[in-house]
Amino acid sequence: MDTTKESLKIALIAGLVIVTSILHYSNIHGNMELHILHRELFFIPILLASFWFGLRFGVTTAVVVSLIYVPFIFVHDNPHTTGLAVMTQILVFILIAFGLGWLVERQRRQQEEVLAAESLTVLGRAAIAIGHEMKDLLGALKRIAKKAEEQECVGLDENFEQEMSRLEQMVGILSSFVTTEPVQVFSRDMNEVIREKFENYDKAARKIGVNLETSLDESGCPSRVDKNAIGWVLEQIIKNALEVSDKGQTIHLRSRRSGNFCSVEIEDEGPGIKPEHLPSICKPFFTTKEMGQGLALAACRKILRDMGGDIQVASEWGHGAIFTIIIPREYSGKPLAADPVATVIRGEKVERIYK
Repeated sequence: MDTTKESLKIALIAGLVIVTSILHYSNIHGNMELHILHRELFFIPILLASFWFGLRFGVTTAVVVSLIYVPFIFVHDNPHTTGLAVMTQILVFILIAFGLGWLVERQRRQQEEVLAAESLTVLGRAAIAIGHEMKDLLGALKRIAKKAEEQECVGLDENFEQEMSRLEQMVGILSSFVTTEPVQVFSRDMNEVIREKFENYDKAARKIGVNLETSLDESGCPSRVDKNAIGWVLEQIIKNALEVSDKGQTIHLRSRRSGNFCSVEIEDEGPGIKPEHLPSICKPFFTTKEMGQGLALAACRKILRDMGGDIQVASEWGHGAIFTIIIPREYSGKPLAADPVATVIRGEKVERIYK
């Protein structure tokens, strides 16, 4: 249905351009006022293209209209059709398309971000209820496990510990969506956190034939972070990298100090992320894993944004993925994308605000 509507809109825009062009050229040596009126009619398809399809399509339509309009200077001998006048008109066509297209895309992005924020709020409310229930269940299971251990029950340990670990992970992920207290940040060298996680996972990596390598900034990466929270984020991304890595491949952990921010890269040599999946990779409940919940990376992003940082994902399908954690050296008390200076440093547009 959407495709049909888009096709009809494109057909309407093309039709308007054709009809206006015919009107404009049908009376070459006629009334100049009519030519001016027909020229102004070109704005209708330009405005519709920008409003319906955004910046790129709007500017493309303006360029097509300009190419149609340019020959008019050669077939109509009039002081109002000088080269300067025509070029000025073409510039107006393109500026109108650019301005409206940019505003439309900006509004769409803001709407998407508001919807995402609302989704996280709903998820947070659900997490409060589910998290409490899961914590109670976790406590009960631990008590049962302790009692079984005291009675020397055999055969339950390994499977029980695995299920307990999964449950604890789910509790941690759900709890991360609920912000009940201000973020507790302290000065911490990210290199120390990376070394700690390297030691924790190096043995597990070697066991499956995967290499873990570090390349840390020699000047250090002092940052204002919650150690436990940032450690949990690193763990989730390293775990994901281990899951997609095959024997003989390498996972690279890098740190870099840059101005007001430090960045940590976790790069794997796995299959990478498909282009169509990349925009949704950190959205709640999006997963490509058969048994995945689609919450871990969404929780990572929320934790980082609560600390004034963010996460970026880059990947080429078939050539691994790079997860970049951006961490402020000084805690500003607001999300990274709400800080215009930080947003520019990240190469994004200033209007992007995450709530």
